[in-house]
Amino acid sequence: MKKSLASSLLLVSAGMLLGGGGTYFVYVATTANYDNIPNESPTKLDSSGIEKTVPISAETINEQHPRSSVDSQSATTLDDPSLQSNSFQRKLAVYSYVAGLPTQQVLNELQLTIGTSSKHSGRVLQELQTALVERLAILDPTAAMNFAIEQRALGEESSALNSWNLHRYIAQGNGSTVLPFVRNVFKEWALSDRDGAVKQAKTLKAEEKSNALAGILKTLTGESLSTYRTIARELGDEDQGIESYVMSFNSRQVDDPKAVWDEIVTLIKPGSHNHLPALENVARQWYQQVGMSMLDEVNSDSLDEASKARVVQVVLWLASKENPDQAFRYALSIPRQGIYSQPLYNVVNTWSESDPQAAYQAVTEIEQSGLRENLQRSVVSVWAMNEPYYFLENVEDFPPQIRDLGSSRALESIARTSPQEAAEICLNHKAGTVGGLTYVPTQIMQHWVKLDVEGAVNWVINGPVSEEQSFTWVSALANNLVRSDPRRAFELALEQPIKEGMVGMYMPALEAQIIGQIVIQDFDLAVELLPKVREGRSRTQAYSSVGNGYLNLGQSSKAVDLGQKLSADEQVSYFQSIAFTWARVDPSGLIESFKSLPTAELRSNLAHSLSSQWMRENFTDSQLDILQQFIND
Repeated sequence: MKKSLASSLLLVSAGMLLGGGGTYFVYVATTANYDNIPNESPTKLDSSGIEKTVPISAETINEQHPRSSVDSQSATTLDDPSLQSNSFQRKLAVYSYVAGLPTQQVLNELQLTIGTSSKHSGRVLQELQTALVERLAILDPTAAMNFAIEQRALGEESSALNSWNLHRYIAQGNGSTVLPFVRNVFKEWALSDRDGAVKQAKTLKAEEKSNALAGILKTLTGESLSTYRTIARELGDEDQGIESYVMSFNSRQVDDPKAVWDEIVTLIKPGSHNHLPALENVARQWYQQVGMSMLDEVNSDSLDEASKARVVQVVLWLASKENPDQAFRYALSIPRQGIYSQPLYNVVNTWSESDPQAAYQAVTEIEQSGLRENLQRSVVSVWAMNEPYYFLENVEDFPPQIRDLGSSRALESIARTSPQEAAEICLNHKAGTVGGLTYVPTQIMQHWVKLDVEGAVNWVINGPVSEEQSFTWVSALANNLVRSDPRRAFELALEQPIKEGMVGMYMPALEAQIIGQIVIQDFDLAVELLPKVREGRSRTQAYSSVGNGYLNLGQSSKAVDLGQKLSADEQVSYFQSIAFTWARVDPSGLIESFKSLPTAELRSNLAHSLSSQWMRENFTDSQLDILQQFIND
């Protein structure tokens, strides 16, 4: 009992520290008696009392070494729905189940996972396949290889196993197929018997051999370039060995990053992007040793400019946290086109997080006005989000052209936890420019509706919002409420007066905007609410939204019937509005329905629009000829 408890504690601890793979190997250690069974035949006494060898079989193993109750429970728990979302428990259950399986049972389980009738969820199935092939590669590498090749021949590799989350460790630009199963088998094989894995890989066809090599190379981390080259050359692809060697530095800690940098730079092929993680990792360590002086050497290397730029950005990001002023001066010296420089913006944004006043002072000293103002806006955007009250209290200290940006960011920041406070500040806050704070109510309501929808509705409808500001705030409320309560959002919109005059010509009624959103998330509800839309210019827009919805559902006749419910003037606008969608999704149906359009004038105008240069590509020449006939109708 004590031994079982100790084993369980060891398993859980290892799982937490090492993940599923570590759990697996610890569990193997605690159940070593199962692994050793195939190595010697058991004996028993016959009727005369003489020892007799018993042939090995899965049944014999199960009979003499029955699965523990824990293992039986593990098999049952693989069907636990919670394993789909809990990765730790999933790995623990799967690897606990697989660890004690003998060879034949592993093969049987693998066959079941390849079938289409597996009872396990997708993620459990993927985890189980991975664990089984690792187990088989340890117990019987040849059987594992044969199984992998068999699945490849049957076409199962890509359909059943292509979702394994394996690390990319060779170049994928050569057009070869990635076979995760083959790679995993040879990786496990090489960990215990590298020479045997290489010898067997030589017997494979080209595509399988390439994947076997990838798996073997994955086990060489820490070995010399010569070792990578030798093994890869034996299997006919020295370039793959070199590429894998470079990529082995993607996350490794190295003692002499400059020496490693100098070595791998000479190995990288022009135009290859697989090397970037290795370059970035080594450059980070180099910077930690010597500081930014290493950037001069990076820029003098023979790397392509894109790779250099990426490495410089990574180093400057690190430097901007430790020595932002120096990083800023360096980034400012990098040649740029116009006023945009990604490294410079990255440094400024990072600096703004830690010391916005110093960052703002630094960018304010830039002579070039366009660059100066853009960087000031970057600093203010971060500063106001992090210190909203400070910015609002000192808004007059900033240039007029960036006050509204800062105010918007500050109010949005406050709204995340105190939306009513943000709304009340916004009501009394003067914009620096006309329309400078137009979108702030929408940002505030986005947070308020999530936190307290009734409070938001009550404040907008019964609170301090003036009649002049009412449309802006109700619009912001309705457009955020429509996601969770579309019917209520529509009813709120109906209560708003329709804008008149020039404003009404360019600003549709709010209910038309809301209908357009409801069409996307609940089309049947949009159809139900459509008759309630008030007459006016906006009614055509609302009907057009629903008409386009019908067309996208393949219901052209309903789109036509809907349009015929409108007045003659509204029909012209309606059919012109849905024409593009109709031509895109059902050009033949559009041509066939042309005669049913209500008036000759409408048919002529619409045919003329559809025959125009930017829409005619939707039709065949014969269909365009038919449209031409209606133009003269």
